[in-house]
Amino acid sequence: MWALNEVHENEVHDQIGSGSMTTRIRDAARRAAIGLLMPAVLLTTGCDLDAILEVDIPGKVDANSLSDPALATVLVNSVIGDAECAWSNFAAAASHHSDEWIPTSGNLNMREWGQRKMSLQSSSGSQLAQGSCASNYGIYTPLQTARFQNEDVFSKLAEFDAGDVPDKARMQGTVRLYGGWSLLALGEGFCSMALDGGAEMQPDQVFAEAVQKFTEAISGAGDPTRVAASYAGRARAKLDMGDWSGAISDAQQVPEGFKFAADRAADNDRRMNQLQRRLNDTNDGVSKHGSVANHFRDLTVSDAGDLTQNDGMPDPRVPVRTIGNQAFDFSTIHYFTDKYTSRADPAPMASWEAAQLIIAEASAQMGDMATAVGVINTLRAKAGLPEWAGGASASQADVIAAVLAERSRELFVEQAWRFNDMLQYRGSAQQIPFLGEPGSIHPNGLDQTGAEYGTVTCWELPLVETNGNENIG
Repeated sequence: MWALNEVHENEVHDQIGSGSMTTRIRDAARRAAIGLLMPAVLLTTGCDLDAILEVDIPGKVDANSLSDPALATVLVNSVIGDAECAWSNFAAAASHHSDEWIPTSGNLNMREWGQRKMSLQSSSGSQLAQGSCASNYGIYTPLQTARFQNEDVFSKLAEFDAGDVPDKARMQGTVRLYGGWSLLALGEGFCSMALDGGAEMQPDQVFAEAVQKFTEAISGAGDPTRVAASYAGRARAKLDMGDWSGAISDAQQVPEGFKFAADRAADNDRRMNQLQRRLNDTNDGVSKHGSVANHFRDLTVSDAGDLTQNDGMPDPRVPVRTIGNQAFDFSTIHYFTDKYTSRADPAPMASWEAAQLIIAEASAQMGDMATAVGVINTLRAKAGLPEWAGGASASQADVIAAVLAERSRELFVEQAWRFNDMLQYRGSAQQIPFLGEPGSIHPNGLDQTGAEYGTVTCWELPLVETNGNENIG
């Protein structure tokens, strides 16, 4: 991080990721200046406050200064910070909106999330559209900010002379990596999308943009971890598009043991792990807005390798328990997962396990049942669980369903996978019902307290976009 004269470094750091960088730095400098000058103002009469605000502050950074190659690292770090906070919000909201949690909030905004009532006019719908990373699931604005930062900083880096920025290619690759993940989230979460005031786009068009960004990242990222993260992201985007062979090829480039996550911190609202903060923190009296859903409790695997509940060997991949205290609605017992124990816990984005399940799903879709079942059994072996005996003779439809079920356990409350599977397989033989729908644990449209569910599945393109974009009717 950098220092500005008369400006606290932490204040500037907190500004990264919300709006124009030039404006953020200038505003931070002005606030610091006002704090220094206010005692004098109180002792002086007839002062012109506007004149004070326009004082020339040493260290103030203007737009031209952001084209200084010396700021290249700062620019890249701003892209990373924006993308990580946006992903943390997206993944937490996606998990809450899926069937991994039942609604337990006494707060209207958060209860609407759990009950699938985030209409464009609702409190939660407004927060989804315009909220920040520090708010209750601000998603659209943080993701679009991260995506725009990727484009803007990539262009700035392109203007720098390689002699002034020796690490230029790697920096550009890093920027493209995080831009790809922002696009991936926009494509997976929303029913449709628009970029830079353009025409309305369908998810596959957004995924194609993400594939392009990941491709550029692969050729330039340099660092092995970020190259693997680029392959993992591109594999996921290709899977979403139904490019089965492409997804397999990319997922095979992700090495065993690989983990990639958004860095989080407990002492800054926009840097907190939002799933732990909003849902899983059993010690906070107002954060238990959801309780782990009944069908993800006491999960087991039978001797024959069938996925069961409370009947066989405990599945260590879904660590769920309760200490018996009430959730925020003061009527439902709060169940939580030991996958997240602190607001500083990283928010997972990709892993070898996720890449293996991409290979399994795509292989099953292409008719290669042996590979898909082999992946399932490999992951079972790593978890110390019995192999799936029935996989040897299972049909294609059953193997695809088994891969989705395996992913629901292997990647429980991780990487927004459950929400994505619920949307990708909507209307198919493997459809996973949302809570409140027939086939779910709440099949009659009512939650455990008798409150009615809404009908939201994918998130609608926000009014802030449709009302302000002349290319969308």
